[in-house]
Amino acid sequence: GVYGFFIPRAGNSVAFMPLTTEERRRRGGSPGTRHYTEFNANNIDPLAVIQHEYTHYFMFQHAPAAYPAWYREGLAEVFGMLRIEDNRFFVGDPPPHRMNEIAVYKVDAEEMFRPVRNYVNYPHYGHGWLLTNYLAFEPSRANQLAVFLKALNSGTDSLVAAREAFGDLDQLSKELNAYRKERSRGLAVPFPADTQPVIELRKLSAAEAARMDLYIQSQAGVTKEQATRQLSEANAVLQQYPDRLATLLAAAEVHTDAGRLQEGYDLYKKAVATDPKSVAGNLGLARLELQFAEEDPAWLQTARRSFLRVNEIENEEPNALAGYYRTFVLAGATPPEDAVIALEGAFVRAPFDEDIRETLAYQLITENRDDEALVVLGPILNSPHSNKRVRELRELTTKFSSGEREPLIAKLKPSFSEKD
Repeated sequence: GVYGFFIPRAGNSVAFMPLTTEERRRRGGSPGTRHYTEFNANNIDPLAVIQHEYTHYFMFQHAPAAYPAWYREGLAEVFGMLRIEDNRFFVGDPPPHRMNEIAVYKVDAEEMFRPVRNYVNYPHYGHGWLLTNYLAFEPSRANQLAVFLKALNSGTDSLVAAREAFGDLDQLSKELNAYRKERSRGLAVPFPADTQPVIELRKLSAAEAARMDLYIQSQAGVTKEQATRQLSEANAVLQQYPDRLATLLAAAEVHTDAGRLQEGYDLYKKAVATDPKSVAGNLGLARLELQFAEEDPAWLQTARRSFLRVNEIENEEPNALAGYYRTFVLAGATPPEDAVIALEGAFVRAPFDEDIRETLAYQLITENRDDEALVVLGPILNSPHSNKRVRELRELTTKFSSGEREPLIAKLKPSFSEKD
């Protein structure tokens, strides 16, 4: 039932979408139509999927803030349906794959603005599109969304902020329930003259193509057991291309994910020997050195040098900046000023990365900048896709605001083990 997803990661964000048009043509699909056979059940368009997921990236790269579930998904649905023509683009088309949701469920604006834990059974994709689109194109509601988001990010309760920004929520519900039966509103925007982008493409090398299935699985995330099942394929690809950077990196990641840390470390060293300026290779070494440091703290100095080496290769690489900071916390030392500056730089370059965001919140709390720390945590606490860690952070943040500080500090503090 998953038609696409986006993983925000510093230096390596990745979006997954359905099969390509060429693959569909080979399987008998029709490349000339907007909707393909496999997706007709829900009218889901692969282009809409990738545009939806890219909107999440763009939103948290360029305007990171605490957004409610309905707006996160609603804005992604709005831009998921963006249409591009030769000299203009259109925004505002309704998503056909949400039409049943919009038609069947009456809008309850008050329910939409309740705390995020109550969104579990609410159709915030369809109604999120409806409300986001309406607020964008209804003249009588101009600027109300900005007022609401500003209040929400200043710490105002969602329902209180909604009433302040939108007034009578029953009236808003009536307007939305009327709008869902009307023609959708939108906007046509001409492209500026002489703005042709420069696009560069290159064909994958044979080694890159051979490791692609492994790469895709690793980027999506695997358990130790899943990675163990990948070992034979990784070793076979490596045997076919033993001295290529792409296959060395792919095999190193598989061995590391499978818990074969020394084998993974040796492969990363070979990758770096093949290309000393490989950011991925040097980061792989640094991350494993941090894991080795849990047993032998002397590895922290080695990891710190590796992070600095990555910084010399690419001085804006966010993982290296944040990793350098973490080596001091893991050593039980107060991070020096340059490490704190590095962490802040990592956050500026990758505000969508939750690990970096949590680490910065930890640093702010140690400086007694509690209000700023809570603002930094806002996007995580308001995530519509709540996992165990997000739910626990919400609970600990509530206790923190009531004066019980230590549990949240302990949860945010960088550790050797991966966050759950």
